[in-house]
Order: sequence, then C-alpha cells, then structure tokens
Amino acid sequence: MGLKDLFSKLQFQRSTPGTHTNIDDYVEIEIQEGVPEERGDSDRCVKVCKLNGFADVDISARELSNGNVVILDIKPLAERSMNELKHAVDEIKEIVSSMGGDIAGLSEYLLILTPPYMKIERSVEARASNFEEAMERVRKRVAK
Repeated sequence: MGLKDLFSKLQFQRSTPGTHTNIDDYVEIEIQEGVPEERGDSDRCVKVCKLNGFADVDISARELSNGNVVILDIKPLAERSMNELKHAVDEIKEIVSSMGGDIAGLSEYLLILTPPYMKIERSVEARASNFEEAMERVRKRVAK
C-alpha cells in the first residue's frame, strides 16, 4: 500500500468544535534513523566517485577491489584535459579488466565499474562501440 492509498483511506478531516476525533483513525509511522536492518549486513554498495585527475583512478580501483560497484563521473576531468582523461580511462579499463570486472558508459560523463562477480548485460560488440561513441561525444562537447 502506497502513501497515497494510506492517506485516501484515512480521509483526514478537520475537527469541528464539538466533534471528537477517534485516535484509532490515525496510523503511527515509525521513522528509523540510519540504515534499516532489512538491507542486510553487506559491506558492498554502489559508490559514486568523481574523476578530477589521474590520482582519482586509485580511489576507484580501491572501491572496486573492495567489491563495490563504482559509478564514475568523468566530467570534471573531461572539461579540463582530454589527454589526461584518455590516459585515466585507459588505466581504469586495464584495472577493471585485470580484476575480471566490467566497465560501461552510462551516459556521456558517467561510467559504471563492476567487480568480478557482477557483469553488465550487453553484447561485446555493443560494449566497445557504445563506449567509443560516448567518448567521441565527450570529445566533441569539450572541444566546443
């Protein structure tokens, strides 16, 4: 049941003078602080990292080696230096490949890196062409 359904069923009404509100007509919603226990105790998660420079390649590699999925924002480096971006992305591809993970472009400025136990579903041909097409669009936008 969604919140909309919950509120429509409760039919909140203003109390008018002389009417009594029945406490059973209200539902108490418990708000938990922090991460709920239902999510499990896994240390693996999705991390979002920015590629500001070549040094940030190590941060992404460390997160990946810890078993995390990394969403990498390459826009900061793309706007600054296409040569450095190309070297950084080549290094990231080599690291991901050596770990047995996977890499793909999510958009022009976002890459997803997955650890060895997780693969990105798509054909090999589409992976290479989509990645190269995305990098070409980035080059064209930065050149403007």
